[in-house]
Amino acid sequence: MALVTTEATILKSYEYSETSKILRLLTRDVGLCSVIAKGARRPKSRFGGLLEPFSDGVATFYAKEGRELHTLSWFELRRERQILGNELLRFAGAGLLTEIVLRFAPAAGDEQLFAQLGHGLDRLVEAKGDVLTAILEETWRLVGRLGFAPSVDRCAVCGEPPAPDQETHFDMVNGGIVCSRCQPQVRGPDLRPLAAEERAELVQLLSAERSELAKVNTARTQRLLLRDFIAYHLADNRPLNSFRFLDGRLG
Repeated sequence: MALVTTEATILKSYEYSETSKILRLLTRDVGLCSVIAKGARRPKSRFGGLLEPFSDGVATFYAKEGRELHTLSWFELRRERQILGNELLRFAGAGLLTEIVLRFAPAAGDEQLFAQLGHGLDRLVEAKGDVLTAILEETWRLVGRLGFAPSVDRCAVCGEPPAPDQETHFDMVNGGIVCSRCQPQVRGPDLRPLAAEERAELVQLLSAERSELAKVNTARTQRLLLRDFIAYHLADNRPLNSFRFLDGRLG
């Protein structure tokens, strides 16, 4: 049994028995893990009210070799984000980011992924403009950090960059845009047209330079494209539960 101390973000918590909680964590050093916080539900628990989803801190736990559930010794709170629960859209966005990490993050530690999730959650806390734009941008960044970013600067078939005003389509199978010259070769239900403004805003959303757009004018198109891209490339064609919640909120 080894004592592990690492920075961690609480992704999800579950009630366990009458007195304890099980937490799913993304840690900086050892990746995804599950811990049991014994006695966390007691009125005078040493954990107090610290163990809430989306919170950052330093977790200390006893890791048992060959076991999937470890025992939490202490959690030193560094940043709580309870404000995300006060507004449904921010909560939906935070739930989307954490569900992606829960389902698709690698088992090993990834400091850049850990930092990306923290930045995304902070962005949702601090966003003062269009919250949906922040959700779209931070979700694409997380998908990119996992290695699944689509090709939007060059045609996914021929590799040539389309002209700014050229008609394009987005092809789920090839994972990116398809120029008008290659479009006749790529047919089927997974191909959808992209107007010039829609493609331009998709390029901005995927920018690695942290543009942090004020507002996306083609938000519905971008949301559905992101939802279907994640379902196709990461989730075996099943939309994430968080997208169902987000779609129900936005229509």
